[in-house]
Amino acid sequence: MRRFRLPGAVLAVLAVVYVIAWQTQPGSSRPPARATAPQTVAVTSVTRSCPPPAPGTGATRIAMIAVPSRSQPAGARAGGPAAGSATLSAVPAALTASQQASGAGRPSAPARPATAARTAASGARPVTVSAPGALTDITAPGAAGLGGTAVAADGQMAQGFEAEQADASGTGLVSCTHPGSDMWFVGTGEAAGASQIRLYLMNTGDLAASADVTILTDAGLQPGPDSGITVAPHELVVEDIAPFVRGSAALALHVQTSSGQVAASVWEGGGSGGAWLPQAGDPSTRLVIPGLTVAGSAARLFVAVPGAADARLNVVAFTAAGAFPQFGSAPVDAPAGASTSFTLSSLGASAAGLTLSSSVPVIAGVLVPGAGIGSFTTAAAPVTEQGVIAGNPASRGVTVGLVLTAPGAAARASIAVVGAGGPGAAGAQQVETVPAGHTLAVTVPRPRGSSRPFAIVITPLAGSGPLYAARVVTTGAGGLSAPVTSLLPVPSALTRITLPPARDTYSAILP
Repeated sequence: MRRFRLPGAVLAVLAVVYVIAWQTQPGSSRPPARATAPQTVAVTSVTRSCPPPAPGTGATRIAMIAVPSRSQPAGARAGGPAAGSATLSAVPAALTASQQASGAGRPSAPARPATAARTAASGARPVTVSAPGALTDITAPGAAGLGGTAVAADGQMAQGFEAEQADASGTGLVSCTHPGSDMWFVGTGEAAGASQIRLYLMNTGDLAASADVTILTDAGLQPGPDSGITVAPHELVVEDIAPFVRGSAALALHVQTSSGQVAASVWEGGGSGGAWLPQAGDPSTRLVIPGLTVAGSAARLFVAVPGAADARLNVVAFTAAGAFPQFGSAPVDAPAGASTSFTLSSLGASAAGLTLSSSVPVIAGVLVPGAGIGSFTTAAAPVTEQGVIAGNPASRGVTVGLVLTAPGAAARASIAVVGAGGPGAAGAQQVETVPAGHTLAVTVPRPRGSSRPFAIVITPLAGSGPLYAARVVTTGAGGLSAPVTSLLPVPSALTRITLPPARDTYSAILP
């Protein structure tokens, strides 16, 4: 009997372990662990990076606004302790020794930070703003130099925050972006009007960043800048992309970091002027591109396919009259590992938004004809909570409007304008309804009695379907049918974020 004692003891221990494991396991053999309800927390900190002035444009301005939640504490007022602040700091550019010797204001060859020289922007003093709920339009610190601008906001100044690089009229030209590690840009090629192409990489962190740049054109993958571009802390590096894409008709840039984070911006231009490329979304099999104006009947679509399989594309334009398939009823092909340009079918006298359905993930953007090289829009996310464009001009002879697209269910939103004095001085809101599967072009009037720039706030109303929006600025007679001078997809400006639900489980610590 003694020889059975040890195996029996082992079996008893195993039985105890089994019972304990069964009682504590998160598997399906027992009722699921109770999950805590999702929680929302107020946004309390935001960082943004604004690129330097575009080549040949001189000093730049920053238009910014914070649109805090309407349910603020009683003691939270602009300028008070709870208001928070936004601090703008100059970020100097790194120049090569040859650029220093020639005194060039912008690089004619790829810039390298190894022989960096800080520009005059390094001596610029930071600027602090505390005005939640009101538009601020100021000259960027160190704007006379070659550097960019870092923006750090906290408190109420971080809630519903939006910042854009703006021109002298207060028109937002490009959104100031969040630092990241994976970014895409899509635009026209060097042979199709972009004789100058500049990539700006800004590091506002305290550690050096290393960035790789992949270039796709209609000829496929192109050799580009050396891998591992080092961007020193609190510095900007400028890369000239044009020499790598000679003869191209379409272009896509993929910026990835192997260490640290950078904010990336891309400018394209030619002899008649240039424009910034909005940062595109991640590759996807379904994209929505808002912002084709009435003048965009000769617009061009750019599609980049980063994978190894060709894309089969179905493109539908949603106009004021409904949905119109592009390129006929059959899908069109876009080759793998390349960027392709398509001329869109005429949309007549109608603004539009596009939807792309693809067999593989793609990135896409559109060039809308207008002043200079034209203006770019790209695939965007629907507006959630509120969408904000900070920089809108109130000059005479200029029309400001929104192109609103509802590719699914009908969308309904309120539109408000906010000036330097806050929303109370701007006038009444307007409410617009976009029928399902349609696009609506809406003119946004400037604040009454003011010729100063203003912000636009779009708030989807309860029960609204997904709403995609772009802000359009035109110049000359014809309202929104006039030539386009600025086009920006409308980003969401959140006041609160939702934390993922937590539950009692070992899955967070198990391999």
